Amino acid sequence: MSDMDIQNRYEELLNSLPDGIFIIDSHGRIELANKAAAAILGYSDKKDFLGLSVSELYAIPGDHDALLSILGHKGKADKTIFDWKKKNGETTLIEFTASPIHDKKGHIKGIHGIFRDISRKLESQIAQQETLAETAARSIDEDKLLEVINFFRVVPMSLILQGVAHNLNTPLGTIRGRAELLQHHIKKNANLADAISNEKAKADILEFHAKLDKSIGEIVTQVDKASALIKGFSDKVSSEMNPYQSEIDVNRLVENEISFLDSSLYFKHQIKKEIELDRTVPPILGIYRDFSQAIHNLIIESMKATGSLGEKVLRIKTSHDRNFIYIELSDNRTMPASTDLAYHLSIHTDTMYGSLPDEAQFSQYDIEIANASRLLSLYQADLNLFPNNEPKFVIQIPKP
Repeated sequence: MSDMDIQNRYEELLNSLPDGIFIIDSHGRIELANKAAAAILGYSDKKDFLGLSVSELYAIPGDHDALLSILGHKGKADKTIFDWKKKNGETTLIEFTASPIHDKKGHIKGIHGIFRDISRKLESQIAQQETLAETAARSIDEDKLLEVINFFRVVPMSLILQGVAHNLNTPLGTIRGRAELLQHHIKKNANLADAISNEKAKADILEFHAKLDKSIGEIVTQVDKASALIKGFSDKVSSEMNPYQSEIDVNRLVENEISFLDSSLYFKHQIKKEIELDRTVPPILGIYRDFSQAIHNLIIESMKATGSLGEKVLRIKTSHDRNFIYIELSDNRTMPASTDLAYHLSIHTDTMYGSLPDEAQFSQYDIEIANASRLLSLYQADLNLFPNNEPKFVIQIPKP
């Protein structure tokens, strides 16, 4: 069999597959694809599909950074879901599996992957679930249960989350109130022990009162922490569901993020946190999710950098001057003597297909910083990396 026959058989095999297949070259362009890849994305001829920049496929540009992050950390992206754009501009839900292509030196020179359109499958599953829900409703009390189902379809999730937080905080508030009332009665009647003539019995009662008072005080403290955690989690998630610009309280955003991360026992107990918030910082205008995700990325990067240390310290400080609002995040990592690290970590992953020096290859730290920098750049905010070679990030946001 000739080389030409083998190539024709190979192309026939690729074009017979129902899933889309393509290879992205070192410049981020599609250099090979089958007919299904072109058809899924609305191209009548795969020749029109070849040569496209991979960035043109994503409905959300930042999703390519997410793919690079997965490839950099795991070496493979397995059945990852993305919103991609068709030729006519419509979006469709894609399930994508990809692996990097390496050159002889081990550097990434491209990506090959296989994908399928799962939007119809998802619509079918949703329709099936709704049919089952409606059938169950009719079997019990059609009018009332359908009303409940429709309510949960249309009511904003943020309102539901706020309701959950409220319903949890109500019993917590009751516990706190009763504990404080009991504590008040103990203190009010503490002088009754003075009437006891037996000094040992008197001392025992006073000691018991002191221990009881301390225990109740600890209950109040823990209830307050639980309430703050619930509220922080609710505020973070409900705020991130708002896709519109609004005024953002920077201090509250930081508190919400810390409360959310405190749900991890590792973050809560293994990392010492020093938070210094300037309550005079004015609100900023933007989409909450952009800023919360930027700060989240930097905190995760800090956790990675200090993970091997016996003591881990995270410091967050807010401040402002006449022109800017500042959010400073620092930790207790040991910085190398060279300042090249700041340059290395500042490289954005979207330059992977460019011509990079060997020392600027993709690393496990790039993605968090690159993502934070990309999100902040949407608001002309600067991310200063490791000023004076200190383990610190400084976010500088222009005042509105």
